[in-house]
Amino acid sequence: MLLGLHAGFMIAGLVLMTAGVTTARLMRKRPWWLRVHRALGACGALSVLFGVSAAVAMVAGFGGPHFQVLHAWVGAVAAFFAVATPALGQLQFVTRQRRAEVRKLHRWAGAMTLILLFLNILSGLVLVEVIPNVRSF
Repeated sequence: MLLGLHAGFMIAGLVLMTAGVTTARLMRKRPWWLRVHRALGACGALSVLFGVSAAVAMVAGFGGPHFQVLHAWVGAVAAFFAVATPALGQLQFVTRQRRAEVRKLHRWAGAMTLILLFLNILSGLVLVEVIPNVRSF
């Protein structure tokens, strides 16, 4: 059950954050784009955090040690970026003098978040043997 929750929340996080990026890129001329972009980013980050929580509970339930595989480490970094990206997005509205720099960091962090989440979902699918491990060939 926890594996399904973990996978579901992580996939939902990727989808929500991808929708947030898409909204920012394609809907900027609409008056509502920023509200939707913020909501999607925040819900995506929250979903990723729920996914990480499910993973921690799952590993603890098995009695195994945490962070023994690359998937866990990449997931932790992806979760950090998933939280940092919306925080940087909000920060650009607070800092007046460095707004352009913070916006650039926000965009970079968003791209890194999507890449890390996608790669980590793939590594998770290899870990549970949905995708065959290339080393086994």
